[in-house]
Amino acid sequence: MDNRTLTSLLAQRMQTDTKTAARHMASLVDVLAQRLADLDTVAIPGFGNFEPVKRNEHLEHDAENGRSMLVPPSITVNFKPAARLRKSALS
Repeated sequence: MDNRTLTSLLAQRMQTDTKTAARHMASLVDVLAQRLADLDTVAIPGFGNFEPVKRNEHLEHDAENGRSMLVPPSITVNFKPAARLRKSALS
């Protein structure tokens, strides 16, 4: 599902226009991104948990050319679905 379809479905569910739904989606994404950037886990009941994982800078060795590279620190996000979502996906 692409963003346009998701926004349209959200607008229908909220009984509003797509511009309003898009603003709400953008606000939600902004809040999630900020909390995850601050390394806070975000839990959405019935849906799941978004857990940020910080990787420190580290050296990686390239086997092809024999060089080592310094990889900068990064944050990745793991998603763990709630039991309710897992059960509905299996049905």
